[in-house]
Amino acid sequence: MSKAVYRNYDQETLEFQYGPRLAVSNTDEILARWAADSDAYYAESDCVRDIAYGPRAEETLDIFKPAGTNKAPVLIFIHGGYWRALDKKDHAFLPKPFVDAGALVVSINYTLCPEVTIEEITRQARAACAWVWRNAASYGGDPDRVHVFGHSAGGHLTAAVATTDWPEFEADLPKDLLKSATPISGLFDLQPILLISVNDDVHLDADSAVRCSPANSDPGHDMPMTVAVGGAETEEFRRQSQYLCEKWGDKLGSIDYLETEGANHFTVIEKMVDPNDPLTRKILGHMGL
Repeated sequence: MSKAVYRNYDQETLEFQYGPRLAVSNTDEILARWAADSDAYYAESDCVRDIAYGPRAEETLDIFKPAGTNKAPVLIFIHGGYWRALDKKDHAFLPKPFVDAGALVVSINYTLCPEVTIEEITRQARAACAWVWRNAASYGGDPDRVHVFGHSAGGHLTAAVATTDWPEFEADLPKDLLKSATPISGLFDLQPILLISVNDDVHLDADSAVRCSPANSDPGHDMPMTVAVGGAETEEFRRQSQYLCEKWGDKLGSIDYLETEGANHFTVIEKMVDPNDPLTRKILGHMGL
């Protein structure tokens, strides 16, 4: 029997628990489907692409505008890829149900590891949120109704931006910049990353793993939160979401845990294009739509 390296997992099993591509055999097929669906929605949507929110080439965002934009609620999306892969353009299929319901959707990019650290990516995500608050009105959005969701690494980043003391980040920002947050399939305690091959790219050490773990911080202010994960994801991905709910359960007025039945790490967001998907309905509810 191999030696346990984390909880009751040996090295190979831990890699599987934290390796969505290992756990989902048809990942490439799913990503190809996302790409085709994203190209199709770019073509049909009212989208302003690649707006700079910061100085680096990767600090850009897309804005998907609903029909008749006027003080629309704003929904920021942060993509996944284990902080080291993928792009907002791979996820352009996802804004559709929210735009159709009347939301202004902003999908952000960030610089990937190993070029930068997770701490720098987190700073970029915060800078994007600040840019959205300052500029949403110019695109028909309501800066007083800014919400955020993200998937996988973007789920981690969603929780990380929810810990932000916004006036400390930039003095003119409101304390309650975010009105809700929905992290999907995220990691919130990054200690296990130190033990798996992903760390060859993200370069966490013992100290930065603690600092970058949202579960080790408090929410920056009270807001409704839904912590979601696919019901068919690995035990550890589900435990991570449950753990965040436990840690923040008495720190937020409203926090709930949602498992999408039968969904794996990738199909959990693919299912969201259905406006009746439970997770989509949760986010629409947070926005009052």
